[in-house]
Amino acid sequence: MFTAAIIGVSGFGDVHYNDLKKGVEQGRVKILGATVINQNEEEEKCQWLTANGVKLYTNWQEMLDELSGKIDLCFIPTGIAMHAPMSIAAMKVGANVFVEKPVTATIQEVKQLEAVCEETGKFVAVGFQNIYLPDTHQLKKFLLSGRLGKLKALKARGFWSRNNLYYGRNNWAGCLKVNDAWVLDSPFNNALAHFLNLICFLAGNEFESSAELREITSELYHANKIESADTACIRAVTSDDVDILFYVTHACTQQTSVHIEIEGENGKVIFDFGESDIEIRLDDGTVEHIPVTPYSEYRGHIMKALEQRLSDPEAFVCNLQIAGTHILCVNGAHESCPVIHSIPSEFKETVVDGDSVVINVHNICNILTSAFDKGKLPSEIGIKWAVPGKPFDLIGYSEFNGGAE
Repeated sequence: MFTAAIIGVSGFGDVHYNDLKKGVEQGRVKILGATVINQNEEEEKCQWLTANGVKLYTNWQEMLDELSGKIDLCFIPTGIAMHAPMSIAAMKVGANVFVEKPVTATIQEVKQLEAVCEETGKFVAVGFQNIYLPDTHQLKKFLLSGRLGKLKALKARGFWSRNNLYYGRNNWAGCLKVNDAWVLDSPFNNALAHFLNLICFLAGNEFESSAELREITSELYHANKIESADTACIRAVTSDDVDILFYVTHACTQQTSVHIEIEGENGKVIFDFGESDIEIRLDDGTVEHIPVTPYSEYRGHIMKALEQRLSDPEAFVCNLQIAGTHILCVNGAHESCPVIHSIPSEFKETVVDGDSVVINVHNICNILTSAFDKGKLPSEIGIKWAVPGKPFDLIGYSEFNGGAE
């Protein structure tokens, strides 16, 4: 049994709360403290927590100070801007950390976390849930076996409609900054961040790490009236000259599964994440399948991995190298395209359904699918509203400055 604390139980914090609740009911976890700033809105959860001996707090730092040296693992499912300061504070009172994705907003915060891990001997695990799945591990081992040959490209595309309620759900949705703290909210740093992180991980030369990124070029756009991007196309190049291509939008009326293709010298891997088996097609005619993990089992694999890591320093979790590579990609994308380009009104429409308002860019899913198929960015296939980004060097990159010269 391990001891835990949690900061926040609303929003996605509900998922972390239920993970811990199940752990308590199974006799695997003892929750010592929970910070709940909206206790009047979370009466049922607060009642269950107090009934199970959990002390409630309204100030997270007060909780950490009072429980110093007593927490094995602190769960941090909070807003992006608070991930780094809360994780650092938790480690400094002797707790390991499970923080929701993305791990931070900037690469310099990742470096800060690495330094505190080194100082305290504590670990940070990150909630990129597909990194913990057996099928992801089996695919990574297959790629490392060399049977697909040298990797050429890893591509992902996903079109997830998001409405005005999504962007109005908190004070940082769609923002680049909140109160002078970087957030960089976007499809590739929030809802669809899992899949950018996944293809970077699958491109890595070692099982426990993601690829080393050498250069990045991005095109970032918004159709909604937001500060950050709701549409993004990214090309990152690894130190091994492998292309990582990522195409996502929220400015659509469709809701598609994320489609992933991995191209190697000896064949191809194709799958729609979570909806089909992973299919391996080798040039010699061999076809193999890797069964996918049911979504209902995702969280169990995360909790199992966290428990193993608490007792075994070598146990696999989504570590700071893996999650930090995602942030390197995010920061680099904003450096490559420091201005988020607004898609002109003639190329979009407003779709109203009751209280829901969706901004839909004309033909956007077909445009991004065409770019995906060709391995190009929108400006490279003649899209009228597209604006090219500049290639940005990621070697030695250690501080995000918002694209300032």
